[in-house]
Amino acid sequence: MARLTILLFTLALLGGCQLFELERQMQAARQELVLVPGHLRASAANRPALIALLDAQDKPVAYRIVAPGESFYFNVAPASYQLLAFDDGNGNFILDTDEPRHWQPQARSVPLATQPDASTRERLMQHNPLSLASDDLAPAPALDLSMAVLYREHPRLRSNYLQQVDLDDPRFAPPQVSLGAWQPLTFIREIGYGFYLLAPWDAQKEPVFLVHGINSSPDVWRELVDSFDPQRFQLVLFHYPSGVPLNNSAYMLSEGIRDIQLRHAPKRFHVFAHSMGGLVARRAVQLLASSDATTRQCLFFTLSTPWGGHPSAATGIAHAPVVVPVWRDMAPGSPFLQALFATPLPAHIDQWQLVSYGNNSRLITQPNDGVVPLASELRAVAQDEANHLYLLTDSHTGILRSSRSKELVRRALDRLGEEGCRSH
Repeated sequence: MARLTILLFTLALLGGCQLFELERQMQAARQELVLVPGHLRASAANRPALIALLDAQDKPVAYRIVAPGESFYFNVAPASYQLLAFDDGNGNFILDTDEPRHWQPQARSVPLATQPDASTRERLMQHNPLSLASDDLAPAPALDLSMAVLYREHPRLRSNYLQQVDLDDPRFAPPQVSLGAWQPLTFIREIGYGFYLLAPWDAQKEPVFLVHGINSSPDVWRELVDSFDPQRFQLVLFHYPSGVPLNNSAYMLSEGIRDIQLRHAPKRFHVFAHSMGGLVARRAVQLLASSDATTRQCLFFTLSTPWGGHPSAATGIAHAPVVVPVWRDMAPGSPFLQALFATPLPAHIDQWQLVSYGNNSRLITQPNDGVVPLASELRAVAQDEANHLYLLTDSHTGILRSSRSKELVRRALDRLGEEGCRSH
């Protein structure tokens, strides 16, 4: 992760072509994309449903896994769309004749809102209400969301979803990192969100989701991956554009975790995150916890996460000619940061927090790790929830190469029992 302080502070005060390119991208997104929001009111089976967005030719564009009472959304190009929800009782990801469904031939779309406040978000999600009744077997378009079909019909999934890569993949290189920070719309079009593997999928292994931070990529885990026993753990690299609002990336992370749980039913899974990735990951876990989708999550392990935000984000909002969306989330006291601890994570999740405080930078008035103020990493509510809290004499990125970090990662994993989330 490049220096967040320099990245935000310098550009906020001086402006720059990156800022204006980002503003052009945001304007283009509002012109070229619409929001198709919705809400699953109820399901007779009281379990998550599959909700597909179909085009006018009945072809699936995207899908979500939604529990009763939850909202969902799709960001797509303006067009005529349909919504088709169904209760996949046999778990084959195919709409069978005996499975309840709700088909909405004319889905309602609304103008794209990049960072709506809570009340606006709640209002938007009331569009396209869906319900699944046990006796609703009315005719609907055929729908097959099995991976074989999705890989065949959606080339992006064939390269981005549970496909093996190495950490030298060009999608993780600095030009693409910059693209995700300053041209996120281009990043989404050309690269897209990704869930990558470092080894072929093995149903006997426990997934470990690795979440990078701002202006970064899965490459940052290069030194730490050796701390995970490859015979026991399946590393899943989450890749996202770091310039978009944190809620968006958290939503996509939570959807990926849901999908893997529903398709592969791992006995346990774990989430590890660095820097701002910890904010994305915690919000994703909150989204999962709202529907009991974290019952199999055992570890939530963060390194150098700015739980209290960053003062340079507030500086950028106050002085920059263009405001980067993620700055609004990262500003101390932002609505995003306030909501992040409004609901504690489920008690069975073992929370580990590693805090770095080496390489103090004079660019930040408070004690820091070269990038993030120590006070932000040690936000009181974050400390209160932590089961294990360690201070390391490493820099913000050095913590990912630290022998102490590797030792603590192995310790957290070794404490897991054979089953459940109970530690030794």
